[in-house]
Amino acid sequence: MSSLGPQTPLQIALVEDNKDLRDTIHELLAADGHKIASFESAEDLEESAMISSLDLLVVDLNLPGEDGLSLVFRLKNVMPQLRIIMMTTRSSIAERVRGYEVGADIYLPKPMDIEELRAAVVAVGRRLTQGQELNASDFVLDTRSLQLFGPEKRVQLSAKEVDLLAGIARAPGRKLEHWQLLELLGLEEHESGKSALALRITRLRSKLYSAGCDNNALRSLRSHGYQLCISVHVC
Repeated sequence: MSSLGPQTPLQIALVEDNKDLRDTIHELLAADGHKIASFESAEDLEESAMISSLDLLVVDLNLPGEDGLSLVFRLKNVMPQLRIIMMTTRSSIAERVRGYEVGADIYLPKPMDIEELRAAVVAVGRRLTQGQELNASDFVLDTRSLQLFGPEKRVQLSAKEVDLLAGIARAPGRKLEHWQLLELLGLEEHESGKSALALRITRLRSKLYSAGCDNNALRSLRSHGYQLCISVHVC
């Protein structure tokens, strides 16, 4: 098991009808220090006294009885601060969009790497600790569907644009030097490579603007590189 560093203990409800997967996730998150309760269905969760004190709901969408989308929609209406990680075999773009629309913070398609779930839980904990909100004004980059979800609309990106945006979003201070960006895109450090980078930056800026950013979202650092001036959640 890899180390993900210090973690913020969370009150977590897990709703998953597959017993083996439910037990595995429960054991894993409990070992990370979280207080977790597991349920087979939405109806079971509703009967729990812990529901009013939850920090995070980890939920499968394909549940017996009420499905996960309906559950999330109802809970977010009365508990807008509740964080949501959705797990599902529904991998179409339309399904993901619907998941984010009803309140998902992070959407994990199945089959998933259990370490990715751990990382998602850690990310939620850090945002809660730092007082950062995961709300409709945040930008979400889905690296699988190659889409950026923003407050204005979702925008389709190219594979290289996804690599570029994800690389800058994950970098310390959300900034990278020219040589790092060239290396990230597989471009050579000569004039043609620099011109290709400048063109990709221009196109990415345009798509960020379409998604709801202002024109300064991707700022040029003179003789250095570029800095991303918005928060982008990469999943």
